[in-house]
Amino acid sequence: MEIGIIGFGNFGRFMAKHLKNKAEVFVTDTINRAKEAEEIGVKFVSLNDLLQKKVIILAAPMENLKGILHSIKDKIKSGTLVLDVCSLKMFSCNAMKKILPENVDIIGTHPLFGPQSAPNSIEGMSIALCNVRSEGLESAKEFCESFGLKVIITTPEEHDKQMAVSQALTHFIGQIANRISIKRVELSTKTFDDLMNIIEIIKNDAPELFENMQTMNPFAEEIREKFIAESVKLDKELKGGK
Repeated sequence: MEIGIIGFGNFGRFMAKHLKNKAEVFVTDTINRAKEAEEIGVKFVSLNDLLQKKVIILAAPMENLKGILHSIKDKIKSGTLVLDVCSLKMFSCNAMKKILPENVDIIGTHPLFGPQSAPNSIEGMSIALCNVRSEGLESAKEFCESFGLKVIITTPEEHDKQMAVSQALTHFIGQIANRISIKRVELSTKTFDDLMNIIEIIKNDAPELFENMQTMNPFAEEIREKFIAESVKLDKELKGGK
């Protein structure tokens, strides 16, 4: 199997390291990263060469997705399977369905892990799959399971509703904790250690990633507002209603 990855940033490299064990991996990027590709055992090629592959994964930042889709829509081969790894599926799935030609298969994916949360192994981690326009969903599921991943089949809307809580709200809380400089302490409980583990992962988020998950998920604002309102209410209750 040959797999092409468009975007060779942190997550693109992370994917390539794992995929190369089961496929011949080709990567491309707007920056020449041939040396980095060689170091991990994959091939850096031009965008035109990569578009000859039958399986293509879009791993560029979410804000660049539409631009990439427009740049490849007239060059991509009929029957190609295109997948993305964006953390918001309504946005990416709608964009791929609207921009890519109808003779291209589309599956939206969201690996619920990354280089920081799964630095040593991805076995046991979860990945969401959204079938936009493909008869190959079962094959994609089996391929993911061959890595030991737990596969969750869902819709883009249901995915984003759940991510508003598990991702947007979690990262919002983590960013607040980081801003008030919460640090590890000697008199620590297991619960506090778990909280610090989350904060230490989240504080390395790229600002663009955090902003995207908060502003591009149509369900994120509502859950943030509920959290803030209940925080204020609870604080008043603890002060005796003052």
